[in-house]
Amino acid sequence: MIIIYVALIAFFSGLVKGTSGFGSSLVAVPLLLLIYPKTEVVVMMITFNVILNTSLLFENKSFDIKILKDVWVIALFGIVFTFIGLFFLMDMDDNYIKYLAAVLILLAISNRVFDFKFEFKDNFINQAITGIFSGLGNGVATIDGPPVVFFLTGIRASKAKFKSTLASYFLFLGIVSVGMLVINMEYSVDILLNTGYIVIFGVLGVISGMKVSSRLNEERFEKVIIVLLVLIGISMFVF
Repeated sequence: MIIIYVALIAFFSGLVKGTSGFGSSLVAVPLLLLIYPKTEVVVMMITFNVILNTSLLFENKSFDIKILKDVWVIALFGIVFTFIGLFFLMDMDDNYIKYLAAVLILLAISNRVFDFKFEFKDNFINQAITGIFSGLGNGVATIDGPPVVFFLTGIRASKAKFKSTLASYFLFLGIVSVGMLVINMEYSVDILLNTGYIVIFGVLGVISGMKVSSRLNEERFEKVIIVLLVLIGISMFVF
């Protein structure tokens, strides 16, 4: 029964990721924590998301080398502060990260729904701040999406830029994070087997999500993002 439960979690988190470009960890982590220890879930999800983001980029054929110019600042600060979170703040109460993530999600919803919006420029400072908060969230609780989502809503990113920026950045962050985990010898046979299992169903979810996303125009995509943000924001307080 647990195997089926884990497969459904992986598929649904992949479906959300493939449709919106974010949300896999926010969906999967609280549910996987009911089964596995936190330290194992962090390792599994970091590795899991590398595969999902690779699938999202190349299966959807959206990768363009020019995208790297748009994400390198966020990626640099995200990587540095993932290291800080992963190795120096691992014992920190991840509720702090959840509450901050919930606030950023609410602000992102405001940017999409209300006339009063938090708009800012797509510049070095704002990208660096985004990377710092995303990296800390990733290292402590594998919650790296809300800061970047808030940033992208603040600069009024289009559907294409929204998804490609998220996938490129998360792939950067994930590859480096996996390297850190290897160096720190965090992988065990059980973690590798469990990760491989959720990857299979997660990729199926991503492919299904990309098919859904391809049928959404900008307006419908906007509505999907709002619904997901609302649901994820609520989950921050429930789990």
